[in-house]
Amino acid sequence: MIDADVVVGDRREFESDDFMDAIDPVLPYGFRLAYGMLRNRDDAADVVQEATLNAWRHWRSFRTGADVRPWFLAIVANQCRQTVRQHWWSVVRKSDLVAQSSETGEAPSEEVDNLRRGLRKLSHADRLVLVLRYYLDLSFSDVAAMLHTSPAAARVRTHRALARLRPIIGSAEDLDDA
Repeated sequence: MIDADVVVGDRREFESDDFMDAIDPVLPYGFRLAYGMLRNRDDAADVVQEATLNAWRHWRSFRTGADVRPWFLAIVANQCRQTVRQHWWSVVRKSDLVAQSSETGEAPSEEVDNLRRGLRKLSHADRLVLVLRYYLDLSFSDVAAMLHTSPAAARVRTHRALARLRPIIGSAEDLDDA
């Protein structure tokens, strides 16, 4: 007779190995997405950790054979949105601003500063599509898979987000090289 606890334990261990094998290669993409959305390394690391835990909780619902990257990046993006919605996020923390400027050892250029401010003023959806396309350097097909839309719709959303960003940053230059 087979002990039910042993079977469940073995199955969970197998699932754990499968999960880690699938999720390990996409963790850096998740961190880059979170950092691009939040602009804070500590918050990005927290978001990726929470997103990984959420992914583990929903691992059984993941479709076998599907691409893990869009699925995991969607979880990271949702976790970023939840983080931004929290009240403490709206408080400007001076120590964080000092830490960010000292990470590189030099002050960011005025253009980079304007771009960051402009991105922060965009909606979550606009910021997400621009970070996916330009910060993570994903193709329109990958952006579409992540957003559960067609590549043509991803291209349109990107162009519209750029159109909303340009007046904010006061730049007439073409940011889209696609």
